[in-house]
Amino acid sequence: MKIRVILYQKPLGIPVIHDDIDQMRDFKPHFICFPEYFFVNTNLGTRVQTPHNQIRQLQRIATISRVLSTVVIGGTMPELAGSVLYNTCFVYQNGRLLGSYRKKRLFPPEVGTITPGDSYKIFEAYGIIFGVIICADVFDDEGFHFMREKKARIIFSPTFSPKKEETVEDKYRRDNDIYVRGASISGAVIVKVCGVKSEFRDFLQARSLIADKNGIIFRVRPEEEESAMIIRQEIEV
Repeated sequence: MKIRVILYQKPLGIPVIHDDIDQMRDFKPHFICFPEYFFVNTNLGTRVQTPHNQIRQLQRIATISRVLSTVVIGGTMPELAGSVLYNTCFVYQNGRLLGSYRKKRLFPPEVGTITPGDSYKIFEAYGIIFGVIICADVFDDEGFHFMREKKARIIFSPTFSPKKEETVEDKYRRDNDIYVRGASISGAVIVKVCGVKSEFRDFLQARSLIADKNGIIFRVRPEEEESAMIIRQEIEV
């Protein structure tokens, strides 16, 4: 089955403007994926949440999914659950919440503020089973084995990717070691979406890509790693 996916490679915390909505609508996507920590209030940052802001961000995700009649993998946002804060991806279809997934494997800066989730999740739309793994989750093979067991055909990976001093060859080798390998273990196509650096987070590199077990299907070129882009791809799943 061929599906259309949009990778929203843009700075974190920005509004999704009307021109972007129009561009995405023209493509008629089945899925739109945003980067990790995209749905944040830049004044609050990524380690703070308020009930009012949380409701507002969820309304933004729901509205985009409804206006575009699509499934939105809402990057991530800080989720306030009582006194506990999670790094959570909310998934909406046509304005309706399909469910959410809380990041299991935290990066060191998150430890002590963010609480890890306790289970991987799958979702279903258009008769397709799909999953979400967030950023550092890719270093835990348990998630890929879970997706294979549940027969997921796509894995969306909202990612927060700090810039590293490395060669292009090193980058491509890491893509194969992590994403092509993960696709081989899971049997699914992996769609990784990164945020672009900005004043809010000026140390990011946007290395969005799509991979399956045979290799990289699509990858942002090295010279595009600081470019805000709406990436439109048709893939076979």
